[in-house]
Amino acid sequence: MVGLAAALFLAQQGVRPLLVERHAGISAHPRAQAASPRTMELMRALGLEAAVRAQENPHAQYGDVLQAESLAGAELGRFDGPFRHDPNEVAATGWTLIGQDRFEPVLRARAEELGADLRFATELVGFTQDPDGVDAVLRDTGGGERRVRARYLVAADGFRAPVRESLGIGHHGQGVFGRQMNVVFHADLDPYVAGRRFFLCFVSNPQVKGVLGKLGGAGSDRWVLAPSLPPEDSHREYGAGACVELVRAAVGVPDLPVTVESSTSWEIAAWVADRFRSGRVLLAGDCAHVMPPTGGFGGNMGVQDAHNLAWKLALVLRGQAGPGLLDSYEQERAPVAEFTVEQGVIRYLQRSGLDEEAAARHRPETTVLFGHVYRSDAVLGEDAPDEGAPVEDPILPSGRPGTRAPHLTLRRGGRALPLHDLLDGGFWLLAGPGGADWEPAAARVRAATGLGLDFHRVGGHEPPEVTERFLKTYGVGAAGAVLIRPDGFVAWRAQDPPASPADELSAVLARLLRR
Repeated sequence: MVGLAAALFLAQQGVRPLLVERHAGISAHPRAQAASPRTMELMRALGLEAAVRAQENPHAQYGDVLQAESLAGAELGRFDGPFRHDPNEVAATGWTLIGQDRFEPVLRARAEELGADLRFATELVGFTQDPDGVDAVLRDTGGGERRVRARYLVAADGFRAPVRESLGIGHHGQGVFGRQMNVVFHADLDPYVAGRRFFLCFVSNPQVKGVLGKLGGAGSDRWVLAPSLPPEDSHREYGAGACVELVRAAVGVPDLPVTVESSTSWEIAAWVADRFRSGRVLLAGDCAHVMPPTGGFGGNMGVQDAHNLAWKLALVLRGQAGPGLLDSYEQERAPVAEFTVEQGVIRYLQRSGLDEEAAARHRPETTVLFGHVYRSDAVLGEDAPDEGAPVEDPILPSGRPGTRAPHLTLRRGGRALPLHDLLDGGFWLLAGPGGADWEPAAARVRAATGLGLDFHRVGGHEPPEVTERFLKTYGVGAAGAVLIRPDGFVAWRAQDPPASPADELSAVLARLLRR
């Protein structure tokens, strides 16, 4: 998923990446089960939200999560599931319940449409790097080898991380907790669902603790069970017979007819790589950070790694930014990984009870998804005191450089459009209602640098309440301006206009892009 996302975001930027994947095709296993609101925000900017939602779990509209001893046993409670629309109005979209097996084909189709070179059944078997690029050795399933030359290598090769290991980059964190499985099976569970509407069922009894979810629509008998395995069984092999018994225990019917379609298992762990970069090799996704599945943060974090990196790589490759811009990737994403891994662990441990110290570190889901505060060379900070927290509450945004640009609905071409829908790969300069002088400044800088730089004066067509929201949440005066990066984060703001807006904007971009 992360490799396909990286290929897609690079292709969106006009870069033609070469992706190699040792498997012959996309996994048929659901694995990651949801696209987060932040991931969906990125999909909307690509025009892919409808395509993704068209493939979502048919039961995604059932907001409840059921807790029970077993599907046929006593109910223990219900709680709200992920919202399809953000109830806090931090974003224009919400969660989409979609298995990785249904999400990846959408990413693949658009990446290929945009010109990415995707080669399945092809394995990276070795590489070397020098000051100017990377030489990679690729092997196909027939044993044939070829060498390719690239400017950079993005490693998205999973938690086993052979590329990271070959670079001698270690990792730190709490390590392995245990194992979890995904068992895809067929069984008639309608009599035990008994007309109840839910999209997931957490089951807990002496035989099994895990999650049940339906994979097909009405009339389908295809389900998935994701049980956690006890530590003493961490190395046990579960064959089809053992999987059947786990399913029967989860449903609560000892003689239930079950056909196992497939099963897979993985380690539940928590760690972060010691470095996210070695020369011209950059790490993304599970090879850079691993976290428990609770919260659905892991795969989505990897997609956002790719998004953060793609626009920086594209500018460096085009010569519009100095190579030092890539230093900001680790500066920004490593602290986010540390914070999010901890939040995933806290949520995982909630099942067995948290001590007071850990419970005090719990942050709301909206903060984990949208509250990141970047401190890097790709952000021009301000002189105001900075407490150094990795996140802020996005429900009460500061608009300061390094934070995600607060959600705003603008009027463009006679249409009302969320700001983040407009972020299709370039920079945006937003000015207040009295900031008309910023428009020719943006045009001058765009002509001089060739950068993608759009301009919008808030208040030109927006109603007064939108203008007021912009000035308040972005912390600028009526003639001030905010520069938003291609990834939707605030890079710089001028609370009031400088003597020469064009000179100031040009100098700001030169510093940001390490030119």
